Amino acid sequence: MKIKIVESFIGRLTLGIPLKMAGKLIETTDNLFLRLESDDGFVGWGEAASAPTMTGETAAGMLGAARFMTPDILGKDFLSGESFLNYLDTRIVGNNAAKSALEMAFMDALARQKKMPLYQLLGEKYRSSVPALWMVAGQGGVSDADQALEKYQEGWRCFKVKVGMESPSADAKRSIEVLNALPKDAQISADANQGYQLNQALEYLELIRGKGLAFFEQPIAPGKDNDWRALSAASEVPIGVDESLSTIEKLEHFLDEKLVQGGSFKTIKLGGVTRIVQACKLATRDQFKINLACKVAETSIATSALLQIASVLPELSWGVSLTNLYLRDEYTKNPPIFKSGIATVPNGHGIGVEVDEAFLRSTKIEGSKLFS
Repeated sequence: MKIKIVESFIGRLTLGIPLKMAGKLIETTDNLFLRLESDDGFVGWGEAASAPTMTGETAAGMLGAARFMTPDILGKDFLSGESFLNYLDTRIVGNNAAKSALEMAFMDALARQKKMPLYQLLGEKYRSSVPALWMVAGQGGVSDADQALEKYQEGWRCFKVKVGMESPSADAKRSIEVLNALPKDAQISADANQGYQLNQALEYLELIRGKGLAFFEQPIAPGKDNDWRALSAASEVPIGVDESLSTIEKLEHFLDEKLVQGGSFKTIKLGGVTRIVQACKLATRDQFKINLACKVAETSIATSALLQIASVLPELSWGVSLTNLYLRDEYTKNPPIFKSGIATVPNGHGIGVEVDEAFLRSTKIEGSKLFS
């Protein structure tokens, strides 16, 4: 498919449900949006949230990288996501989030050109719907336990408690309250977003021992292998990585050294739709558990792309985190269907949703606002 036009901008989006992560209240998000058009008129959209502590990329940096790569792809013909990403790698090192937004837009347009859902370009379909994971993160003055129980009664069965925000004992108390509030068929995990030191993570693990936590994600900052070994050795709860799982090479290291039992896979970290599928298939062969996730908070563009990926993965035992539900506004005309905590994989061509282009462009920020 030959690329004719690429438009890129940063949109500042407001969360309808602010989230606390590692002690910080998240109320807005700055996301990179890409609109790509082929020479035969097919349009694709891509998205990447800025995550400096995860990918090292700011909103301004993502926009700069995307615009740096754009002149080199205009007029060129690419046949697959892999060839597209391989070419981007020759133009700039790293910048995986910017590359992922470009590749998502390309794959959306390519699947539309072929008149098929994106999942048909990615592999064998395993599922048409997937249980979504709800983040419990001190929202709106409601206790975590009450919020989780309300969502359980709506049909949600997978939950992630945000910890690393207080002392290990206070975090453990909130976690146990959620665990005790929900029936046994609920899957409840915890995510510290690097908020603990090793000794604090070990204290938290001891306090929640025997309480039924499904897994514990990214307790500490990326660092020494010995710290991860110590956590895994001390814990009855499987340990997972998120911020540490920043490239396929890092995944291979965790697999080879058997440091943890699973991880959270995001397009912005691994560089695109194609590479996240490749990484997840590699992980599955080593019985590495998979949580498939958007970054807080991406729109229905990224959510729909992630659902296309989810449909072709044989292993998804740690759930799927879809974050468009935390945004105040909807930027597509036909968002993915959520009912009773279950998300349906869109069946339309490409990622399966149609972008409300005028409304999305109304979020555009420029100049000094990119650095605020």
